[in-house]
Amino acid sequence: MNGRAAVAVTGLGVLSPGGAGVDALWRACGSGDVAFRTVGHFDVSRTGARLAGFVPDEAAGPGAPPPGDPARLPYLVHRATREALADAEARTGGAGRRARTALVLGSTDSGGCPSAAAWRAWRDGRSPDPGAGWSPYAPPAWDGPVIQVGNASAAGAAALGVGADLLRGGVADRVLVCGVDTVTETAFQGLASLRTLSPGGCRPFTTRRSGIRISECAAALVLERTADAPLARLRGWGSSNEASQAARPDFEGVAKAVRRALEDAGARPTELDYVNAHAAGTRHGDVAELRALEEVLGGHLPRIPVVSSKAALGHCQGAAGTVEAIVTVLTLMRGEVLPTLGLADRDPRWDHLNLGDKRPDRPPRTALTISCGLGGSNVAVVFSRGD
Repeated sequence: MNGRAAVAVTGLGVLSPGGAGVDALWRACGSGDVAFRTVGHFDVSRTGARLAGFVPDEAAGPGAPPPGDPARLPYLVHRATREALADAEARTGGAGRRARTALVLGSTDSGGCPSAAAWRAWRDGRSPDPGAGWSPYAPPAWDGPVIQVGNASAAGAAALGVGADLLRGGVADRVLVCGVDTVTETAFQGLASLRTLSPGGCRPFTTRRSGIRISECAAALVLERTADAPLARLRGWGSSNEASQAARPDFEGVAKAVRRALEDAGARPTELDYVNAHAAGTRHGDVAELRALEEVLGGHLPRIPVVSSKAALGHCQGAAGTVEAIVTVLTLMRGEVLPTLGLADRDPRWDHLNLGDKRPDRPPRTALTISCGLGGSNVAVVFSRGD
């Protein structure tokens, strides 16, 4: 295979239910030490679920708007993007400040993100229209296009693909990709109406899996055309849109996205040595995803770890694709595979697979992360080590 040019990942920033920063995220994914809290800013008494994941108060900081405040989403965006940009500029000696920079936001909350017109107004020193969105907490650090991607739970992963294509097409020299969502009444009640929420939380790959628990998160990655010694390289991505039911991914659609990502990356299936799966812990979704991986990877699949981060973090909605991409990048950087938590009652049909509970033969060098959204939106992204 001959893939298109890879792009460099140069900075990371995240606020998750595990805390602020990548080290807190890594600890949470390894230990499951996340305190899910009762939703108190709207009535959940008729949903059958009451808990959600929130950025801890001490991590959000004393100035953070509380859950339910319209300013909470922009606050989380600002914190995560500022951290990612600072991380990138520390690694590149500040060279990125002179680059044409675009912003791509992945979110399910179309009302909570500002319009491109609002960003242009702030960039030019003008006040946007009152209904155009929220005011930023600092002047925007981008002067290129501002794009919002709304592919449901696959939004964050699709935003990474859009960002990579902006770089490949020469539209920008640097792209800041941020997946973000808060816990809103619209999302909570909507998922409850689809019978997707589980009082027991996300239990991927287990016999007790029965649905998801949603979380808030803001996770940002800085992508650049080239960089010396990047954190990792985004080699390719692929997407599809296939589902026979709105809330059920079809294995054919997931398989198409994975094949397209591998082709875009110029990677053979046997090059993969780590998969961060969507694996939200739904009865049908986990089956469809693992069937898709078996379809594409065949006999290679049992040799590599397939891990779910949602067992620890919950489902971060539109930010799931970006926060799980960060976990994937950290796995490549650190050469360590964290397990899927809660596998004491794993589904026996997958006993032949390594669900992160077996040490791999070697540190991963090429990885795949998958996201699936309502309506059949499937996205897969291929990363490799930065060396």
